[in-house]
Amino acid sequence: MSDFSTIILLPFIIAFLIFVLRFYSRESASSMKNPSFLLAVLTVLTAGGYLMLRITDHLPPYGTLAFAIAGLALLTTAIARMFMI
Repeated sequence: MSDFSTIILLPFIIAFLIFVLRFYSRESASSMKNPSFLLAVLTVLTAGGYLMLRITDHLPPYGTLAFAIAGLALLTTAIARMFMI
């Protein structure tokens, strides 16, 4: 595995920023039960899980691919929610 495998965290970071911006701008940060807040927490937990598995060398052989797909799914969800009213 190359040192460039941390690029997988980029979709997580962008998705997190979109979720947080939507939470504060459109949902007025009214409740911690809003979907944007919960998805932002899920994004952080997933990225943290990836980092923990990678640091401790317990990442399965195709774990990087699974986390990349999860990151892209969260990014797609974030972009779709960004355009929702």
